[in-house]
Amino acid sequence: MKLKQLSLDRTYYSSFHIRQDSYPKYHNTWHYHEEIEFICIYRGHGTLFIGDCIQSFSAGDVVLIGPNLPHYWLFEDLRGDEQLDPIDCIVIHFKKDFAGIDFFNIPEMSQLKELIQSAEKGLLVKDNLLSVLRQQLQAILNTEGVTRFTYLLQALAQYATFPHRRLVSDNYAILNHSNDQRRMNDVMNYIREHYKTKMELDKLADQAKMTKNSFCRYFKNKTGKTPIQFVSEIRVAHACRLLKYTDLSLKEICFDSGFNNFVSFHKIFKDQLNKTPTQYRKQ
Repeated sequence: MKLKQLSLDRTYYSSFHIRQDSYPKYHNTWHYHEEIEFICIYRGHGTLFIGDCIQSFSAGDVVLIGPNLPHYWLFEDLRGDEQLDPIDCIVIHFKKDFAGIDFFNIPEMSQLKELIQSAEKGLLVKDNLLSVLRQQLQAILNTEGVTRFTYLLQALAQYATFPHRRLVSDNYAILNHSNDQRRMNDVMNYIREHYKTKMELDKLADQAKMTKNSFCRYFKNKTGKTPIQFVSEIRVAHACRLLKYTDLSLKEICFDSGFNNFVSFHKIFKDQLNKTPTQYRKQ
């Protein structure tokens, strides 16, 4: 059993694939694919797991994920608005040579070539850029032929001009993906369902059908973090969303995020973000 490699729908007449999602059907599995992923979040927020990075995301974020880089999108609905679909995002997948083997070697494409190389570590552009990219991405959805192709190049060129942040650390290396599909997804699903409660290492190891010591080594190799670090970062990411989108008290947020006391919540939050929950909310 292998870490899930997605085979993305592509037609004979298209050099890349684009879709608009209103439900996270294809996002909530630990997976990888040969194609580069270019995704723009219009509505929805949650946590992105990519390589050895755990990153909160929200509406306005645009992410570029390199080929064969394992990732997992955990969308959460904090609005409680049943009238809206859970998410709204446009997702584009394309291979590094989708425009031809030597296309990005011509001088005019040097900026895009550098962008695609940088995407191997995952790139994030945050905050209020939808107004700039929405028109181009919608045009890709609504046109065909050479116009669709050129709109994608324009969107990538536009993306390259924005300040972006690398998500994956420099020392992270894509490992052999064998024996991962069910094991990692079982572990990730268990964490997703139980991170707000007491997390026991024995139960995590049971999901992977491994001993505790073997599981800890395995998990650190796959994510770059210990299981405890990983769960703590998910809890902090959830707390950040509650601080940003709700009026809950700090004590309510502490316990809703899975921390069993306010002291540990405050310490772990500050250690990860270099600011207190109160400072985060004010900003």
